[in-house]
Amino acid sequence: MQFGPEKIAEIRDRVDIVSLIGDTVALKRVGAQFRGLCPFHGEKTPSFYVHPGRQMFKCFGCQVAGDVISFVMRSEGRTFPEAIRLLAERAGVELPVEDEREEAAARQARQRRERLLAVTDAAAGFYLRMLLEHPLGKMALAEIEKRGVTEATRTTYRLGYAPAGWDALARFLAQKGYSPREAEEAGLLVPRRSGDGHYDRFRHRLMFPIADVHGHIVAFSGRVLPPPPGEPEPAEQGGKYVNSPEGPLYHKGELLFGIHEARVPLRQQGVAVLCEGNFDVLAVHQAGLPHVVAPLGTAFTLAQAKLLRRYVQRVVLLFDGDAAGRKAIAAAFPLLSEAGLGALVAPLPRGEDPDSLARSRGPEALGRLISMAVPAAQHLIDAAAEQAGADPAAKSAAIEGLGPVLSAVDNPVERQLYLERIAQAFGVGDVRVVEAQLRRGARDKPRPRAPDPAAPPDPRAGDPTPSEATSAPSTPAPALEKDLVGAYLDAPGLLRTRPLENVLPLLTSADLRAILRRLADAYESSGTAHGPLLMDLVRADPGVSPRARRWLEERLVVQTFDDASAETFLRSAVTLLKKQSIEREQQKLARAVQAALREGDDARAEELMRLRGELFQDAKKLLGS
Repeated sequence: MQFGPEKIAEIRDRVDIVSLIGDTVALKRVGAQFRGLCPFHGEKTPSFYVHPGRQMFKCFGCQVAGDVISFVMRSEGRTFPEAIRLLAERAGVELPVEDEREEAAARQARQRRERLLAVTDAAAGFYLRMLLEHPLGKMALAEIEKRGVTEATRTTYRLGYAPAGWDALARFLAQKGYSPREAEEAGLLVPRRSGDGHYDRFRHRLMFPIADVHGHIVAFSGRVLPPPPGEPEPAEQGGKYVNSPEGPLYHKGELLFGIHEARVPLRQQGVAVLCEGNFDVLAVHQAGLPHVVAPLGTAFTLAQAKLLRRYVQRVVLLFDGDAAGRKAIAAAFPLLSEAGLGALVAPLPRGEDPDSLARSRGPEALGRLISMAVPAAQHLIDAAAEQAGADPAAKSAAIEGLGPVLSAVDNPVERQLYLERIAQAFGVGDVRVVEAQLRRGARDKPRPRAPDPAAPPDPRAGDPTPSEATSAPSTPAPALEKDLVGAYLDAPGLLRTRPLENVLPLLTSADLRAILRRLADAYESSGTAHGPLLMDLVRADPGVSPRARRWLEERLVVQTFDDASAETFLRSAVTLLKKQSIEREQQKLARAVQAALREGDDARAEELMRLRGELFQDAKKLLGS
């Protein structure tokens, strides 16, 4: 469904941004605005500002800014349409039905999803109860205790037990009124090959529920257990883990195990610890590092990297210290870089994983290891050099294999330093030879460009455009001109008493002239300096640079003038800007006089000197001399 600008504006106006953000951030009034600790990165000194009148927020630390819509998208990981619907419900705004059939289909899809979520939630409750009540549940409990998992951690991650047999869950769900077809869609039941009835997908397994970012259980991961007492080992050994199949609720490459449990610590820390397995996540969590997640039985994906980018700026890779772990690090690093995330590696001792390390050396050892994480590129270079040894052919192949690694380093200075490090690590004296070999390895693999780390997650909430990301930096605007624009922002009524046609020619900054024009447009449209509307207009204006947009975001959340002081300041600022304009014109005329004299044009030189004298008199009048 498409939401019109009028409806979006109504939602923005009806939702109190201070109340909305105040649900998750402790805000304190400071003048006309509110201040608190930023929910998007860890900080001890508050740098997060909210301006209620302009319906805008901005963090001066991590540079994240936006309105109520972008706040919900960032804080809850919701899409733009989801945020609109949630805020419309909060504000009591009725969304229009543009297409009855489309709306009916969307409503049916929502109802179907809610029904399937109810099925998975019921299954999670059943598995949790079976862990404590089923006679064989003690086998799952024994596995949990053997791994050193505490009751608190077990409860946090809602571990359970899927009973042995074929239809324990099927019978339970039927009693609850859920059909076998619904349970099959949710990935819990499997149709019998005979076509008659269903059986449980998970049987005699330790169960890990998999939740989405909102806490809805969408899938399960079941770990194998020893056979029940008196039963032989199965003839065919299945995988250690059986996971839910992909379906309407679950896409394994787009979620991370533990993302819901870690969502708040991730934002607070600004860094994620990425492990490989479920028990690894539990071990790191218990080590006092709750900002930990893991892929779901598959290789790390770009979608998972982008999911993490909603919460953090850096990721520490805590993978197994074997060849497979090194391969996983090499594969994950370019994806993290493409998503705009810094990547670090905490190398595990050989033969250890986070779970085994925590059990053998204590949780403190995990914390120390993570605190000593090194940049991923550095780790991969050193590991490749160590593995290649002294064999020239192995060195050549290893350097070529580092091509994609180096191409993922976006910063040119870092890239050059890593290039020199590779040459040194492999004992190659000529850096140009190394560079050529790296290019061979990176051929047909273009280096990704990291996005703006402060950009909100949706274009309508402020994603940078390609032209913004590649444009040259703009010239900083003079402070006096910034203050003049700020006076108009704080007292937009001045647009009626001091029209812009007399002010715009005085500004040397093209950015500020464009911002003032867009402010006039916003004021004419809404009668106020409405922050989100003004930012929408400014983002759409190619005449405003990224630097100026960031300045405007900051200026909109901090009010400096009231109406009276803005009027007083504007009067003196315009006078001073006129004087500066005259002085610039005098300098131009002086240069023109010199040029005319060099060319022997005395008449033109005399006329230019006369004009310069008139400008001098104008300047004296402005200053009251």
